[in-house]
Amino acid sequence: YRYLAGPSVGGPGIDDPVPSPTAPSARALPLTFGDTLPPGRYALAGAFPVDLTFDLPAGWFSCSMGVMEQGVCRASTQNQSGIGITFLVVENVAADRCTGGALRNPPVGPTVEDLVAAVSSMYGFEATAAEDATVGGYPAKRLTVTAPDEAACALVTWATPDRTNGVGRSEINDLHIVDVDGVRILISAAYFPDVVRPEDLAAAEEVLASIQIER
Repeated sequence: YRYLAGPSVGGPGIDDPVPSPTAPSARALPLTFGDTLPPGRYALAGAFPVDLTFDLPAGWFSCSMGVMEQGVCRASTQNQSGIGITFLVVENVAADRCTGGALRNPPVGPTVEDLVAAVSSMYGFEATAAEDATVGGYPAKRLTVTAPDEAACALVTWATPDRTNGVGRSEINDLHIVDVDGVRILISAAYFPDVVRPEDLAAAEEVLASIQIER
């Protein structure tokens, strides 16, 4: 399951234009799932193809699923992952929400607009119209995708080079899709509406607003 930020809750948001100052020293994000993350600045680790950093306050842990799907999550009062932010290299989307991994053929094209169209048309999911946004100084598209609240199968969405992502019933994904000098990435903020707290949403917005991308 992927977890991310929902609607903006006060303060600066990811869509606000931001300068590109020299990023402070950042530690590599650990890829071990469940590692507690001390407050500070983090960089995506390993062979992720974009040099991206962000600030984390207290209360987050690593929830990465691999090098091409790196994430940070914030625990809720129910000791579950209430909200999180994931950085992905998405190559394709599921051909059907219940296929358990079969992908579109032909696959999704290489542009931001191609991926927006693909995730907007996933069967059984609801999607908002894509809006112009900015991520780390780069133009992007933002939209929200909501999973169906009833399904007789395990739900699947988009795929990295390593695996197809699964989501839970009624899960909300707030997506930013950005092309960084020819590399398309998806920043996915996801949460369950019956678990997330206002302070979780606010904390996620702070993380998103702190993103810097090295040019």
